[in-house]
Amino acid sequence: MADLKTNYMGIQLDNPLVVSSSGITGRVKGIVRCAEAGAGAVVLKSMFEELIRADSKGLDEALVSSGSGHPEIYDYLGADIGMQLGPLPYLEFIEKVRKKVTLPVIASINCVTPRWWVPYARKIESAGADALELNISHFPGENEEDSKHIEAGYVEIVREVTSQVSIPVAVKIGFYFTSLMNVMQDLVAAGAKALVLFNRYHAIDVDLESKRLVSAVKFSSSGEQNLPLRWVGLASKRLDCDIAASTGIHDAESVVKMLMVGANVVQVCSVLYRKGPKYLEELRQGVSSWLDGAGYNSVDEIRGLALKNTESELALLTRLQYVMALEEATSLYKY
Repeated sequence: MADLKTNYMGIQLDNPLVVSSSGITGRVKGIVRCAEAGAGAVVLKSMFEELIRADSKGLDEALVSSGSGHPEIYDYLGADIGMQLGPLPYLEFIEKVRKKVTLPVIASINCVTPRWWVPYARKIESAGADALELNISHFPGENEEDSKHIEAGYVEIVREVTSQVSIPVAVKIGFYFTSLMNVMQDLVAAGAKALVLFNRYHAIDVDLESKRLVSAVKFSSSGEQNLPLRWVGLASKRLDCDIAASTGIHDAESVVKMLMVGANVVQVCSVLYRKGPKYLEELRQGVSSWLDGAGYNSVDEIRGLALKNTESELALLTRLQYVMALEEATSLYKY
């Protein structure tokens, strides 16, 4: 039987299957089910600053109403006590998870203001997380900021956090950047030990009956794997960091493909919502069976195997649209 052991950010995993941040990993019970089904690691559901801020509003109001105008109350409000206390449930959650499972636990945070990334990261490290995933999703309004300023903000967050914690830090990003490779290079230079490609954003739709905008919450499809497949291949060849492939990974063959273009691990989510965490067993067995059938002894033997540095493969990764258009034109031209 092939060896599925995988190293991710210096952490030893039993296999490359990582359950991504989701509702499944937002409960101890869900994480235990993932562990029992053989997950290599789990990324806890993200701690969102916006939710903490909403919850802390009630504490601020209580302080004001109970303070009877005492000036020291406003010192507490100025210190954002509610925001400082807000992460406590998440930290307690990490501690509970650590007591229930032995697999690597990666915490996740999503902040909207620069102030809280570092304090929350420090607290998460103290709570016992093995690693941290920064889920950076900045959505500027119209004409609000230029691209250089936005990208510099991503880099500064990573630099600040990685300089203040000792656990490895991964960065989960989307692909909406003008020069994505340049951004990824800057994030690695700032201290990111891994990049997660890619974050999947919820879409917007129109309800024709109500004539209103609605959230188009949909799970990923297997066809969506092609975009991360390309960028994982490009990133694994050029960047000195680990790569986690995410989005559209629904079966063992998809896992193998991502490994063959250089991914260290794959993150799965949508397929587990559809089939349950127990499906991890089938994925793990499928990868193992494929390796055995193809004559490989470990996942390390196939990692990056599809990238042979040939000119044609490099063209497919970097200039696919042009290459395919050229081939089509050649096939249609009659001599």
